[in-house]
Amino acid sequence: MISTLQALSIAASALLYIGFFHINAWLFSALEVHPGANWIFLPAGLRLLNTLLLGGEGAIGLLLASSFLALRGIQPDPITAAIVPFISAGAPYLIYRFALFRGLPSTLEKLTPASLSVLIALYAAASSFLHSIWYTVRGVSQSFLSSFFTMFVGDLIGTMIVIYSIKLLLTLWDKMRTPAR
Repeated sequence: MISTLQALSIAASALLYIGFFHINAWLFSALEVHPGANWIFLPAGLRLLNTLLLGGEGAIGLLLASSFLALRGIQPDPITAAIVPFISAGAPYLIYRFALFRGLPSTLEKLTPASLSVLIALYAAASSFLHSIWYTVRGVSQSFLSSFFTMFVGDLIGTMIVIYSIKLLLTLWDKMRTPAR
């Protein structure tokens, strides 16, 4: 049975991802190389953040959101639309599980900037690698290397923007709450 908190986590993950997807399309549609490959992709940052914060519930929310977007015609064909949500949700979850296996701290507060940067790079590489293989096999992209490079850069930049913006906002929030000495 799923708890209320788990259901809320899944719903929040899905709704935030859909929102970020539309914001990215509005801001950066001119930077799209082919469906699914953008030079800046903010939702990538939300994928990693959701899984780091919410674990399996975050991944489920991403799967549901990606499936919803795929069904709305984002992907060029039904087979691609059926598989891409699993890649979109699976890549950050695999990196999350790998990080736990390698000793990721139990709270994100203890995550160092260096280890966070490594996670971001690993995630961008895994996501772009898996997506690019699929897009090349399905004929969405004519070149694996071109697709991989574009997606890696887009996922890396998008993830860094999202993660470090949130980190900055949390730092500012803490400073506002803490009285000056």
